[in-house]
Amino acid sequence: MHALTYERRRLTGIRSTWLVLAAVVLVDAAVAALTVRQPSLADPMRVLTAGVPLLPLPIAALGAGVVGALSYGHEVRYPVLQPLLVPARRRLGLLLAKLLLSAVYSVLLVAATLAVDAGVYAVVLHRRPALEPALLGFAALAVTAGWIGLLAAALLRSAAAGMLVLLTLPVLVEPAVRLLRDGSLTGDRLRAAHWHRLFPVDTGHAWLYGPLSGLHSTASLSPRGMLLLAAGPVLLLLLGYLAVLLRRRGV
Repeated sequence: MHALTYERRRLTGIRSTWLVLAAVVLVDAAVAALTVRQPSLADPMRVLTAGVPLLPLPIAALGAGVVGALSYGHEVRYPVLQPLLVPARRRLGLLLAKLLLSAVYSVLLVAATLAVDAGVYAVVLHRRPALEPALLGFAALAVTAGWIGLLAAALLRSAAAGMLVLLTLPVLVEPAVRLLRDGSLTGDRLRAAHWHRLFPVDTGHAWLYGPLSGLHSTASLSPRGMLLLAAGPVLLLLLGYLAVLLRRRGV
């Protein structure tokens, strides 16, 4: 509870948290406004998530990842808690608090961008966009990006390194996508699962994953495969941090 209280105060008390939120909302609204004015691109999902195929991740997910990386980079740059974090259990408790509040921040960031983008859609087209179950997958992607930025910064002890990992991982995902697509995870039985609607992996929403937008042949990737693909980097980074946890005397 002390770690959660500390992290909540730290997260809400520094300017970068609010600057990233404002920047993401403004850029998201601008992209949504440009997208909705093009009839060929004015798909509700594309507008609500402000998808830009040139970016490795959606704008909201990038913002969540940046805040996640800064979360641990702040501890490394200003080690005021160093004497209190010698026991490994305290560092692990701080990490869990950061993971929890990073997820909360990511969800709130997604909610803010969806609300703004929906407003842009309604103002321009004079009708409300239809909310799709795939938006839950969009929120999950933002949470995953926040955790990747946070864990990478914790492992490498640098916020810049955490952001670099966040930007490069989606590009490295393509070989894994092809492997999963050609393996047993892409069977018709898995593709027929009812919960596949939670993840925008069909041809109409493949653009959501940045560099994967041009890989139309991978659109048949099953939702379970996409879930494993998103959770894999998080688990690897978490195991890497736990492996070095006992060797360090600080964050």
